[in-house]
Amino acid sequence: MDDNQTIADIEKTERKRKRHARRLLKLRLLAAWVALVALYFLWEAWAYRGLYAMFAEWQFYMFGRYLPIISYTLLVALFGLPALLLALPRRSRYKRARVSANGPDFVLGAAMQFRHFLLAFAGGLGIASLVTLLFSLTLPSIHPPERTITVGAADSVAPQPGPAALKGDILYTRTSAFSQDMLLTRRGARFAPVMAPGGDGQSIRYFVELPPTHDADPAAVAENAPPQSGVLMRNALPGSIVKLYGYAGYRVEHPYYVLYTSDRTLRWSYYVTAAQLALAALIVLAAAAWQHRRVRQVRTTLEARTVAA
Repeated sequence: MDDNQTIADIEKTERKRKRHARRLLKLRLLAAWVALVALYFLWEAWAYRGLYAMFAEWQFYMFGRYLPIISYTLLVALFGLPALLLALPRRSRYKRARVSANGPDFVLGAAMQFRHFLLAFAGGLGIASLVTLLFSLTLPSIHPPERTITVGAADSVAPQPGPAALKGDILYTRTSAFSQDMLLTRRGARFAPVMAPGGDGQSIRYFVELPPTHDADPAAVAENAPPQSGVLMRNALPGSIVKLYGYAGYRVEHPYYVLYTSDRTLRWSYYVTAAQLALAALIVLAAAAWQHRRVRQVRTTLEARTVAA
């Protein structure tokens, strides 16, 4: 009888171990899915591609601007939160839980591990947000340039990024505007192509950031305009602007270059990315707080079972 009881206990423990291993695997897969969703849509936002770009362009069409933080949050929630809900332990599951003679209940251990993962993931997103903000400080500042780049000259094909003056014909007739709302603040910018004299007018390699308003005739081309000073950046236009020129029939060369004349505009995309990472961290942290509440419920249930036993 004792041998049979021992065998039964061993088999029961082994079954619980296998259930525990399967649940841990499920939790890890679901957590990995949430992490991939958050990082994938962050990449889409940075590269302005896929669903993020489609959602942003719909907002431009409907409202004339788009909300990057809300867009990112909605997409992560739509594709990530269902996995978090599946990972949360169901009440019926931990009500049937029993305390193992060999240590903490498997359900409690799995719930605590998932909570730890969520906290670690939120911390990683928070650190990434801080690193992004710090990286924005490493970008060059606008100061009097030491070089002048003439569009169409031999040295204008692959110039080095950094402070520069840009000389060419500014096409005010092809000015584009870009606007983002970040909940409590709104930022807009205006860009125009800079062409070489006598160019084909369809191939664009250079852009310049324009001031919020200018006195130029909107139907004019500023031929032989004085050099514009700022910071030259490679492939640094907002993705929606690149698409806009493509829709208009222009060919944007790769690489292309943007002369930023405002320090804030130069760093704005990094601020947006840092805010998106911080918001993702808050979402995951909220899920961790919910999971912490579940862990306490499981622990209370198990302690009550122990007292009753």
